Amino acid sequence: MPNKKNSLLENLQDLCRVPSPSLREREVAKVLARKIRELGYEPLEDDTAPAIGGDCGNLVVKVPGTGKGPRVLLAAHIDTVEKPGGEPAVPVLDGEWLSRENGGIIGADDKAGVAVLLEVLSRLRKTDKQHGDLVFAFTVAEEIECLGASELDLEIYLGLDAGIALDYTSPSDIVVAAPTKVAFRITVHGIAGHAAFPERKINAAYVMAQTLARLPMGRLDEFTTANLGIMRSGDAINIIPGTAYAEYEIRSHRKDVLDFHVKRVIGTIEGVVRENRVCSGGPGGTGMGEDPDTLRTGDGIKIRYSQVDVDVKVSYEGYRVDPESRLVEKLRNAAKRAGLEPQIITAQGGSDANIFNRRGLESVVIGCGMYGAHGPHERANLRDMENCVEMLMNFITDSRLSMRRKAK
Repeated sequence: MPNKKNSLLENLQDLCRVPSPSLREREVAKVLARKIRELGYEPLEDDTAPAIGGDCGNLVVKVPGTGKGPRVLLAAHIDTVEKPGGEPAVPVLDGEWLSRENGGIIGADDKAGVAVLLEVLSRLRKTDKQHGDLVFAFTVAEEIECLGASELDLEIYLGLDAGIALDYTSPSDIVVAAPTKVAFRITVHGIAGHAAFPERKINAAYVMAQTLARLPMGRLDEFTTANLGIMRSGDAINIIPGTAYAEYEIRSHRKDVLDFHVKRVIGTIEGVVRENRVCSGGPGGTGMGEDPDTLRTGDGIKIRYSQVDVDVKVSYEGYRVDPESRLVEKLRNAAKRAGLEPQIITAQGGSDANIFNRRGLESVVIGCGMYGAHGPHERANLRDMENCVEMLMNFITDSRLSMRRKAK
């Protein structure tokens, strides 16, 4: 047990020390590729990088089967959310917990999963148990709408029975459902000018603030959440900003509920923006250039409205796997053999499993020992990581688990 834990710890620390925010994963990919080669495998990098504007593609390792067993895609993403200042993490071990001494992002999401898969690759070299064909996918840009997984070659899925993404907390958690996410990119256009002369100007930042204050936020119902993640406007305090920008999201497990909230949000945005207007002109007054957002009244007064562009996009589609499916049944058994009590989870977050399911490969997410993802107290638990390794080895080396299912 100590040696197993030490290899997990060493790999996780090595990976966490290398910053790898989405679209800038090249340096950690070098470390990962070296470790994979040291285990006797050859990683292949696909051509995802130019397709998504990143500096690195997905790394894929194919392990031919040695006998009967499930044919599985095992995935973990190598990118992380941005660390403050972009500085590398210095992970500190306290008992079985690995975290940052002063708190913050260490990259446990999802480098804990990456370290677990490295350990699985290592143990496959040493086991005499049979297993089916396996594909290990170390994906990029998962944190920005699962872009890396979306670019995986479709041929990877051929002949596989199922997919398992390592991207949750406890390994006893089997995530069978995740929501659809809709992203809004909102740009408000006002009328810029000097702050000392606000007449006939429209402050885009103020209009945006009014708009965002009216949008639903947080938990909307039992199926749905909403969040404002980005807003920006202006260049200086003495300038009335002419544009303002925000990014907002809604995610839900039910399409009808999601459609209702999306329509309500669009209506709210357009209504608030239309309320903001300025007047000028009139008999003998100053003239404003005619443009599409200017209305001329009968007495010569011109009314100009603020405008808005709203880009609405489905970031990823939700999925729901039957809790009684053969995949989930066999994962439960594998967890129990590792001494775990499996829990069936409906999650509110998306993952690469959303993409795998959309492409026809029945997939779930399991936990890999990461906690506090995206927050100031992110950490990894070595015991949970070890349990995840044991659970996966139980799953992939059980010759009774051949599911005889092909991806669509």
